Amino acid sequence: MKWHFSYRNKLILSFMLVSLLPVIVVQIVSYYVSTDAMKQKTDVLVQANLLQTSKNLDTSLKAYDDLLFQIITNDEIVGLLREINNPTDSLELSKRKLINLLVSYSYAKEGIRSVAILTKNGTQISYDRQTGSPYGNLWTNVPDVTHLPFYEKAVNNRTGSIMTVPEKMGSINPEDEYSFHLARKLTDYQALSLESMGVAVITVYESMLAQAINLDVQSPGDNGQASQIDNRNFLTDKNGIIISAAEKSYIGKSMSEVKNSSTISNRYVNGQSGWTIYNLIDENKLFGEMYTMQRLTLTVGVIAIVLSTLFILYFSSRLSGSIRKIVKAMRSASLGSLTVHVDEPSKDEIAAIAFNFNKMMNTINELMNEVKVTSEKRKEAEIRALEAQINPHFLYNSLDSINWLAIEKDEHQISQMLKGLAQILRYSIKDSNKLVSVKEELEWMDRYIYLQQYRFRSSFSCTVEQDELALDCLVPKLIMQPFIENAIIHGFSGIKQGGRLHIGITLAEGHGLQCTIRDNGIGMDESKLDQILSDDPIGGSARGIGMRNAIDRLRMYYGESASCTIRSRLREGTEVTIRMPLGQREELVQ
Repeated sequence: MKWHFSYRNKLILSFMLVSLLPVIVVQIVSYYVSTDAMKQKTDVLVQANLLQTSKNLDTSLKAYDDLLFQIITNDEIVGLLREINNPTDSLELSKRKLINLLVSYSYAKEGIRSVAILTKNGTQISYDRQTGSPYGNLWTNVPDVTHLPFYEKAVNNRTGSIMTVPEKMGSINPEDEYSFHLARKLTDYQALSLESMGVAVITVYESMLAQAINLDVQSPGDNGQASQIDNRNFLTDKNGIIISAAEKSYIGKSMSEVKNSSTISNRYVNGQSGWTIYNLIDENKLFGEMYTMQRLTLTVGVIAIVLSTLFILYFSSRLSGSIRKIVKAMRSASLGSLTVHVDEPSKDEIAAIAFNFNKMMNTINELMNEVKVTSEKRKEAEIRALEAQINPHFLYNSLDSINWLAIEKDEHQISQMLKGLAQILRYSIKDSNKLVSVKEELEWMDRYIYLQQYRFRSSFSCTVEQDELALDCLVPKLIMQPFIENAIIHGFSGIKQGGRLHIGITLAEGHGLQCTIRDNGIGMDESKLDQILSDDPIGGSARGIGMRNAIDRLRMYYGESASCTIRSRLREGTEVTIRMPLGQREELVQ
C-alpha cells in the first residue's frame, strides 16, 4: 500500500528535523557568555593589580622625594650654599664640603645617578655616581642651568617637588641611558625675603620606575599562582607616550603601537605623578585552554548542524519538488509565456494547486485573446474618429470646381492657392491611417506654410532643419500639423511682421526621432497651457482640440514609447518637442 502524505505532514517532519537548531543556539550563546564573564573577571583582577602597582610607584617616588627634602632642610648645606652665593676666600673649600655631602646623599638609596645643587647665579655643584666624580657630569655642558625648564618650575613651585619624564641622558651602561629628575627649591629661611637660593636635583635611573611598576606582577591563574602569560606593565605620560617599561625599546612609542587586536588593555592613573600605568595581557595565551574547549564544543555543534542540514536538504528537496514546478511555471507566465502548464502526479494539496493554476492560465489566455480583438477594433475606431476632425473630405471636389472658375476669370494667383490647398487635402484624405516618410511630411508642410504665409501677408518666416538620415524615417501622417497651425494662428496673433517659425527634425540618441516646432510668438501662461493639455475643450476652439488629438494619436500609435512636451512663456514664444520610436512600420500599420 502506497502512503500519500499531505503537505502539512511534510512540513511537520521538516520542523522536527530543524528542532536541533535551538540546542546549537544555546551552545553559541554560552560560548560568548563564558568568554565575556572570563574577561570581566580578568579585568577585576588586573585592576586590583594596577592599584597595587600604583602604590608601589608612590612608595618608590616618595623615598626619593624624602631624600630630596632632607637635602633642602640640611642646615649645613644651606649654610655652604649661602657662602657659595656670596663668594669669599673660602669659596673652593665650601664647594668641596658641599660635594662631600652630596656624595653621601647619592649613596643613600639605590637607583640614584646624580645629586646636584644648581645655584641662582648659575653655579652647579654635583656628584655623578656613574663617573664617580664631581666633574664631567650631566650639567657640565649646560650654559646656564637657571634657564632649564624644570629649574624655573621648581623655583616657582612653593611646596613639593617637580618631576620630569624619563629621557635619554647618555650612560656608560646602555640599560641605564634613561633617567628622570626630581627637583625642589632651596630657600634661605634666615633671610627676611625667603628668596630662592637655587634648586636641589636628584637624578634617578628610569629602571627604578620599571622595577616599581613590574614588582610582583602576576597574571590570573589557578590558585592565585602566576601563569606563563605575556603580562606587561607600561608607564606613559599624559600624551600616551611610553616613558618606562621593562623592555627599553618600547620607550618613546605610543600605546597604540604596542597594542594589537589580541591584547587586553587595562589602565590606572597614578594620582601623585599624573602618569598612567598600562597593563597588557595576551588574550590568546590567557584564554588558550578555554578557547580550546570552546572550539571543540563549536566543532561538535558544526558537525551536528551539517548533519541536520543534510537531512533537511534531502527531505525538503523531495518534498518541495512539486512547489518548484509551480514556481517555475509562474515565473514563465510572468515573462509572458501564457501557455505554460504544470503536470503534478501526486494526490496531495500541491496537486490541487497545480490543477487550479492550469485552469487559471486557460482562462487568462481566453481573456487575453478577447481583449486583443476588442483593443484592435477600438484603436482603429478611435484613430479614424480623431482623424476625421482634420480630414474634410467633402471640400476637395468643391475646391476643384472653384479652381476652374478662378481660371476662367484669369485669377491665376487664386488658382495657384487653390491647387496648393487641393494638394494638401488630397494628401490628408488618401490613406490617412498610415505612416509616411519624414520627407513626404516636410513637402506637405512646405505647401501648407506657403498658404499660411500668403494668408497672413508674410508676417512670419519659416526655417526647416532636418537630419538627412531622418528623411526616410516613418511618422504618423499630419502629426505635426496641429502644432504648426497653433504657432501660426495663435502664436503670431497680432504680429504684423518679424515672426519666426522653426521646424527641426533630428535623430535623438536614446529617443528615436525628435521633431521640434518653435516660435517667437506671444506664448501663453501655465493656466492656458494646462487647459490645452486637459480633456476639456476650450470654448469650442480648435486650438486645444487639434493639439490634444495629435497627442492622443501619438499615444495610440506608440503607447508610452512616445512623448510630447510643450514649453511656453508669455511674450517669448512656445516650443513643442515630439519624440517617437523608429522602425515600427509593419506593426503600426497593422
